Amino acid sequence: MKFNIKDQDIKTVSTEQLLQEVKTIRKMSVSFGILLIVLVCLGIYVSINNSGMLSLIIAPFILSPILYVFSKKTVMI
Repeated sequence: MKFNIKDQDIKTVSTEQLLQEVKTIRKMSVSFGILLIVLVCLGIYVSINNSGMLSLIIAPFILSPILYVFSKKTVMI
């Protein structure tokens, strides 16, 4: 399924396409959430072993609003 950059009118899109898009976005958000959890754990592990690497923990928190955008997209559809 191809995602269009333009906002489409939901009335013109079929139900199957919308359900497929919701499934895809949910799978992406779950995999991205798992990736962020792994990144937090890795950042904590590295910061414990190297005292100067505390900044690695900040990256997952900066990227976490993407999950909010994904969840809002699935609720809207």
